[in-house]
Amino acid sequence: MDSQPWPEQLRSELRRQGLPPRYIDRLVEELADHVLDSQTEHASMEAQPAFERLGTTTHLAAAARREFDLRSFAGRHPWLTFALGPVAFVPILFVSLMAGTTAILWVIATTCEWLAPSWPSAETLTRLEPWILAGYDAYVRFIPFALAALIFCRWGRGCHLRRWPLLACAIVAIIAGFFVTKLTPATPDQPGLWVIGFGFRPELRQLLQLVPPLAIAGWFLVRNYSSVTTALRLPSPG
Repeated sequence: MDSQPWPEQLRSELRRQGLPPRYIDRLVEELADHVLDSQTEHASMEAQPAFERLGTTTHLAAAARREFDLRSFAGRHPWLTFALGPVAFVPILFVSLMAGTTAILWVIATTCEWLAPSWPSAETLTRLEPWILAGYDAYVRFIPFALAALIFCRWGRGCHLRRWPLLACAIVAIIAGFFVTKLTPATPDQPGLWVIGFGFRPELRQLLQLVPPLAIAGWFLVRNYSSVTTALRLPSPG
């Protein structure tokens, strides 16, 4: 009896579980070697019944998925990584990016002051200050949240988890939606003021902050769907 249908069916079930191709090839090869050893010990055993003695392909694929998840922390603890993780990770990333950017700007300003003490002039600084503050405001409103969503998607893709990164991106988007900044330009009598905090204002400026994390989640969903569809269409080797 032909032994090909069972391995092909197992490959199909493993692909539906979202397992990587290399892992699938290695697992099927190991099972095939196990069946070959069984046939060597029992010469009368045919290949197909020997495969079927291992269990149903659906059961084996589900067990393989569980074993694969146990290999990584995110796979073992998806709730901790993708549900609670954003709540702790986003503030840390936000503060780190602000501190790093501030340090870089300070180094640039100090270097320019050292190389050209008379440039820029006070008048030029006065003109540039609103643009610099506006750019920095846009940076902190969008970049930390977009980067956090991208990191969680990368973690999920590395663990071959399909849905958990989408949850993380949704939580990041909610945090971004509640993030508020207020920029007050400087006047001749008062210095400029930049305030950050959390609150809900149903206005376009704040709702736009939801877009980057949700867009990255959509990109991850489309890319993951395309890769799964391609894997299901791939012919089995041999």
